[in-house]
Amino acid sequence: MRKPIFAVVMLALLLLALPVRAEERLTVVLVGDTGFNGPGARVSAAGGFKRGTLVSVGDATRAIAPWLEGDVVVANLETVVTDRNDIPAREKMFVFRTHPAHVRGLVARGINVLPVANNHAMDFGGAGAGETLRHLREMEGLRAWPGLGRDADEAMRPHVFAAGGATVAVSAVGNGGGGLPAREAQAGMLHEARDFDRVAARLAAEAADLRILSVHYGPEFEPKTGAADRARFRAALRHGTAIIAGHHQHVARGVELSGDTLIAYGLGNFLHLGTQDMRRFDICRDFGLLLRAGLVKRGGAFEVETVEAVPLTKMHVAPEPMTGEAGRLRVEVLNHLGTKLGANGLQFAPQADGSGLWCAAGAGDARCKGWTAPEVSAREGEIAAACGKRVRRGSL
Repeated sequence: MRKPIFAVVMLALLLLALPVRAEERLTVVLVGDTGFNGPGARVSAAGGFKRGTLVSVGDATRAIAPWLEGDVVVANLETVVTDRNDIPAREKMFVFRTHPAHVRGLVARGINVLPVANNHAMDFGGAGAGETLRHLREMEGLRAWPGLGRDADEAMRPHVFAAGGATVAVSAVGNGGGGLPAREAQAGMLHEARDFDRVAARLAAEAADLRILSVHYGPEFEPKTGAADRARFRAALRHGTAIIAGHHQHVARGVELSGDTLIAYGLGNFLHLGTQDMRRFDICRDFGLLLRAGLVKRGGAFEVETVEAVPLTKMHVAPEPMTGEAGRLRVEVLNHLGTKLGANGLQFAPQADGSGLWCAAGAGDARCKGWTAPEVSAREGEIAAACGKRVRRGSL
């Protein structure tokens, strides 16, 4: 009888001696509209132009660099990427092009996913879009650049890569599409108003641990999300873990967790020399939004465990986090917008550094110990009044 007991004891001891496998975690960072040159400006490897003054990408990203650390870091690239100044521009109020050297600088700071489907992707026609594809394909460190293609199939095709032990698939669709099918060495893009469902369905069918959909859509300067957009975003990626990153409005919108899909309805501006200083607007529109989502693998699937919300300022030249009471107030603005999304709208507890933190029930992240949903802001009336305004574009 002793031998079986001895064997059981020895097996138990061996199991205890085995190293405990750490939980698989994935950090995803999302930021909004990005470009590194002024409207209509010539491209130069020396820097991007802001009102005629050269700015270096190193200087412009220094303050925000610590927040760009993650396994997957996504920024909407709202510009043509080219080193040429001889490609004719389309007839538009604002056209943007960025030298590839400065995009490489953004990648060196940690951004590794650059969706390129938006209303400035075709600013220099099919030839400019072809330049964008050519340069991004050759860019070391860049993992995905979805949204453009020589035909509709390539434009909607998810870009798939491995990151942090997960398989990630990313697609993009935006407004201002056209140019398909494209001629040789050129490219075009689909249009979100017409092709959203097709792009989302193609992404949903991709085998991946995490699916990310970038959508450039909606009216500018409007912080509230319409019911139709909420419905189509919620229905888009119902199976598996997914993130939808919205932008174009230049202002932040609410954030929600719908099932296993984290939806940022509007990230606002990130770093774009072609945009105006948003500090001229009210407290509902004067900041951009950086989100850091912490995912943990449980039961074979990744789950969203934490979401950090970082309000940004100076997005027109050198973004930096809003701190102290200024950051806290913008987190409270984000919470107000979240309540408009219903029960799934996320509420962020203001942190000492001016950021906000949301934690899922039972989250194992040490920062979530004692986490509780925040109370209604003491400035709720002021916030509601600001967010209820109608605002038009100001001068650049």
